Amino acid sequence: MTGQLQIPPGVLDTVRAGLDKASSGLEDTAGGAPSGVDAGDMQGIVTSMISRVVDNAATVSEVMTAVSSQVANAEAAFWQTDEAVASVYRGKE
Repeated sequence: MTGQLQIPPGVLDTVRAGLDKASSGLEDTAGGAPSGVDAGDMQGIVTSMISRVVDNAATVSEVMTAVSSQVANAEAAFWQTDEAVASVYRGKE
């Protein structure tokens, strides 16, 4: 069908694992941000930029976790539907 994304079910677990790994990697860097910088006259601007990068990284991590959860839900729904359809056909043998 046009307009639909079709992914082999085995790939969903790989996608979810990749999202989880990337999210964890970003979270692991959270403590690595400098507590202060020596930027002279640019101190305020540089501190603000670092703060925005850290905040955006946290947001990206949260989104990846949410997407990973949705991928896991889609995978579970696929296998539930597959089993339901298979059970119908098993009864007709």
